[in-house]
Amino acid sequence: MTTHLYLFTIGPVQAFIAQARRTQDLYMGSRMLSALAAAGVRAAAESAGFKAIFPAPSEGADRFTDDELKKLEGVPHRFAFLSDEPQPPALAQRIEDAIRNEWRTKFASKVRDWLHREIGGGEWQEVFDAQAYDWLEFYWVALPYNESQHADVYRRANAAMAQRKYARHFPQIEGKGDKCTLTGIQAALPLTEAQRERLTARVSDIVIRSNERLGALATIKRLADRAECFDKKFEVRSTRAIARDLEYEPEEREDADAERSKEVTGYLAVLHMDGDGMGKHLSSLTKREEHAAFSGRLSRFAQCVPEVIKKHGGKGGLLVYSGGDDVLALLPLRHVLKCAEALYKTFHEMTDLTASAGIAITPYNLPLDSALALARKAEEEAKETYGRDALVFTEAHGTGQLRSAGAKWQIVPFLQRLQALFAKKKISSKLGYELQTIDHDLHAADMAALRAAEILRVARRRTAEGVRFEEEVEPTIREMIDLVEKERLLSWADMANWAILMRFLASDASEGR
Repeated sequence: MTTHLYLFTIGPVQAFIAQARRTQDLYMGSRMLSALAAAGVRAAAESAGFKAIFPAPSEGADRFTDDELKKLEGVPHRFAFLSDEPQPPALAQRIEDAIRNEWRTKFASKVRDWLHREIGGGEWQEVFDAQAYDWLEFYWVALPYNESQHADVYRRANAAMAQRKYARHFPQIEGKGDKCTLTGIQAALPLTEAQRERLTARVSDIVIRSNERLGALATIKRLADRAECFDKKFEVRSTRAIARDLEYEPEEREDADAERSKEVTGYLAVLHMDGDGMGKHLSSLTKREEHAAFSGRLSRFAQCVPEVIKKHGGKGGLLVYSGGDDVLALLPLRHVLKCAEALYKTFHEMTDLTASAGIAITPYNLPLDSALALARKAEEEAKETYGRDALVFTEAHGTGQLRSAGAKWQIVPFLQRLQALFAKKKISSKLGYELQTIDHDLHAADMAALRAAEILRVARRRTAEGVRFEEEVEPTIREMIDLVEKERLLSWADMANWAILMRFLASDASEGR
């Protein structure tokens, strides 16, 4: 009997999730892929000699309990396990069949049946069937397993998977008529005008607008909740409604004089956080038990994320996806920095690893796929430009302009203190622009003392009337100077952008841009 290590991947992930112009597109796409991966893990768990690697059950266990299998959530699209099955291709086919059956019976067929009941049959059914059932991609590898060579076998499995993906299948996509307005790839379902009117009358404009033309996959995302594909209902909200729900709700005042400004309205903060060096760390684990134990910690982190967002994310924070080291959420502007730090600390405490985050602040009317792309690009910049263990903010103005700032996580407590100065209106909102001017005029390396003196002078002048500068403002300004001049954690150009961004997170909408 030969034990094999199996590595399995479902795709295309980014194409399926990122094609999202509404929050329900994003949310449903994430939930569907997680449900499909969970079906694959359940099928794998039935194989002879099954031992989990990732996702893993409670720490120290080889197998999932029946209850754990039923409640599997947040399962990543990539999973690994050991099995004693004598024919790896046969086991891989059973897993693929289970995943395809989950998609067909739980999602595609339910939406098709619901749509038929509501608008009747027609040419759209043939197009739906051609598009809906064969889009999934499956990649798998299986290598003979030796317990004493776990790290080497896992490394070779990853290398084999990478090689397998080089041989991707690119099916020819043919379709007549309009293109899907969500994916831009599939043809839109050819509904008659009468069918389109019945559909838009049956669902709200938030779900499907009258001018949208959707293919099968986009239709399944939009109607999955109506077709009762999930046990739990999803409240469909527009990005405008999400932005409104994320508005700042005043907290208890610290004292009678503490002024609280309203949250900026009409904006969303999209947070994407990802663990650093995960592949390298997993490859370094020499024993299967270590690998499974680490996977268990990732699973527990994923389970903690909703509570962290609930506690630190303020009113209306929405978790989209949490799968191990990967988190995607929509958060209130005022709370996004605090919540991001809480997620980072939780991840670090549970895994002893670092993570990088990208945060995109975008107008509610920016297409959601564009906002997601900005957040992911910011996260990549945090890893590549700032050497990981970092975060990058990107603010998209209504004019299409971008403002970015990045740094290591260690400056976040300072940023929160700076944000608090703006929120309580203890210092002028023009501080960031003053820093830009000083950086331009006094940029030479030998002008550090002069820069510091000028920044302190300007900060004193920009301190609000009645605020004690030496006690309430100066300590934060001196900390700012030290971070740049002494610790050299960032440049004055970065610090100026951070000040402008912190002012925006804390500002009143009536102050304008």
